[in-house]
Parts: sequence; C-alpha cells; structure tokens
Amino acid sequence: MASTIEHLYAVVDYGSSSLKFVYSQELNENPHYFMMEPEAIEIPATSIEECRQNFNIHPVGHAFVGISGRYYAVGELARTRFHSTMDYQEPKTNNAICRTLAAIAVAVRLCRIKTGKIRLFLCCVLPPGELLDRDILEDDLRQALTSFETPIGELRVQLKYFNCHPEGGGLSLFYEHKRGDLGDRSLGVIMMGHRNSSCFKLANNTYSSFRSCELGFIWMVNYIRSRTSGYKDNDLTVAVATYLLGKEENKAPLLKLLLRNTETGREKELERLMEAIASAKIEFWQSLSQWLRIQLPNIDEIVFGGGVGRIFAQEIVARFENKLSNVPGENHQAIYINGGLIYPEGTSIPVELQDRFADVQCLWEKDILVIANEYWSDRARKK
Repeated sequence: MASTIEHLYAVVDYGSSSLKFVYSQELNENPHYFMMEPEAIEIPATSIEECRQNFNIHPVGHAFVGISGRYYAVGELARTRFHSTMDYQEPKTNNAICRTLAAIAVAVRLCRIKTGKIRLFLCCVLPPGELLDRDILEDDLRQALTSFETPIGELRVQLKYFNCHPEGGGLSLFYEHKRGDLGDRSLGVIMMGHRNSSCFKLANNTYSSFRSCELGFIWMVNYIRSRTSGYKDNDLTVAVATYLLGKEENKAPLLKLLLRNTETGREKELERLMEAIASAKIEFWQSLSQWLRIQLPNIDEIVFGGGVGRIFAQEIVARFENKLSNVPGENHQAIYINGGLIYPEGTSIPVELQDRFADVQCLWEKDILVIANEYWSDRARKK
C-alpha cells in the first residue's frame, strides 16, 4: 500500500441483530452503509488464508482481523464457517474491538483506499448500562488501531476523534437541534432493539435516568419459539420481523416459514404461529408499557426508535397521548419516531432499513459532520 494518509469518517452501532456502519471519505456527500451479522469468534491463525481469498469478492461476508497475533472472524464468516453462537447476555464492549476493526477493514476495501495509513473520525453507541465503559473502549480501540492485520494487509489507523453515545443518543441530539431549547421541559428517549429496550431522560441540558431491560425483539422470538416447533432461530426472527413490519394481511413471510407438508397441517401450523405472534406482541407491550411508566414519569416530550420501534409505534403514541402537555405555543404534543429524522435526498440507505439506521444517521449529521468540518476549517485557517 502507498504511504499517503487517507481520512475516514464513520459511525458504528454494535447491534445484537447486526452491526450498523455508515462511513465515507467525503463530507459533502451522503454516507455509504453496510450491515454485518453480530457474531464474532477467535479463530486459529492457520484458518485465515482460506478466509482471505474471498474477502475481495464479498468483504462483508468474509471479514476477519488479526490483533496482536490473535485472529477473529466477524459477522457472517463467524456464524457460517466457524459456527459462532451469539451470547445475548455478554456486554457489547467485549467484542466491540474486533467488530469495529473488521468494519473498518470492510470500509477501506469498499472505498478502495490504497494506503495502510488512515486518520479516523468515529462515533459509536452503547447500551446505557455499558456507557461507563466508554473510556476503556476508547483506550483499547486506540491501541488496537495502531496496527492490525486484515485480509488486505496491515492497517495503521490514528483515531483522530472518538465519541460514544448512549443508544438513542443520536435521536435525542437530532431532536434537540430540530426542536431548539427545551427550556425547563424534559425529553424522554426510548430505544427498542433486538436484545433489549432502553430509555433515558434529558432535562436542563443534562442526561439522566439511563435504564435498560431485557424486553427486546429476541424476547418475542423466544416466546413464539416456545409455542411452536421446528423453526430455526434466524429463520423465525426474519419471518416474524418482516410480517410485523409489513401489512397485516400479507402472510407471505410466515408461509415461507411453514414446515408441514399437507394442506391441513399447514393451515393449523399457520394458525398456531399467528396466535403465538399475537400473544407475544400483547404480552411484550404490556410488560414494556409498565416498565416505561415506572422509568419515565413526568415527561413532557418523547422520541423513540430502534428496529422494534416501528412495530409498536401505535402503542407508544397511545401510551403517551394525552399524558403529555402541548409544546409551548403550539397546539400539539411531541411524540416523534426517530427524533423526527427525515433522510436527505439521495440517501443510499433503503427505506426498509431506515428505522434501524436512524440513530447512526443522526450521529453522522449532528456529530461526525460537525466535528470533521470544524477540523478542516481550523486546518484551513492555520495555513
């Protein structure tokens, strides 16, 4: 690789359903994006050559990194080739280093960066319960980034800027800029994800009341699995999510899941599956609604999001409607999905993924772009 220094700007969400990554080398264009499956596993050094061969063809699906002589497969490669199992109880920070480095390697390949020396501006999001580990994460990242092995060779990355937000931090930051000064009003931020749900409060320019619970989409999947039989976890997860996010009358995602080979058997199987989904949704919301009532009392405005947020949008509105005071000077309450984000024209992120990428898109617009533009403005003034 050449010896010139390139710049890369990125935001990463260490999601339990998938890692979300937006990135670009340019500040005046919409960022690119990709997703990586959440698994990561240490692998023997003898296995990396066979992995290396496929990386250029399909980087996201064949990502691995070497850190201080130890090698890790990440994403699809970890799950399919090395049979990695996802541990939903494990802190996300445990695998954040290898997942981040693998994502950077993929971005470098997709950007066709020819140098191994890179300056990186990076934002990430963590669950509220892990936010206190952000200093440890930053120190470990800085050290690992100085030199690590990838399928395209050694990369040396200087972490020029790093910031870590709570899950939902992008939505709240975007809403603050859009809404203006909240004054003495309080904002509740709710994130509904794959592994858990979380919330926090913003009042008087101060974040507080960071809370999380184990009510995530995986809770519903486990509920449905316990009342059905034979489905693979990943197939069930995809089918149920697609069904709940689509039109209620469209049963195609569920029909693809059915295993019985007779018409009568398939009809009964579909009926049982739909009953399990309906019950899971009701019980999930009853539990989450009670939890939110306890965690977010006396809130004036609400923003919510996450991959599960769209599924329960009507329930969220109904839960808080008529319980919030009107926005001063306006004849309406403030309950906004994704903080009111509207994606810019020409975005590369498809509509069906925009809810899942909303938090990182907001951080791209209101953190990375702001800091990076200030950096280059300062450089220009000093010349």
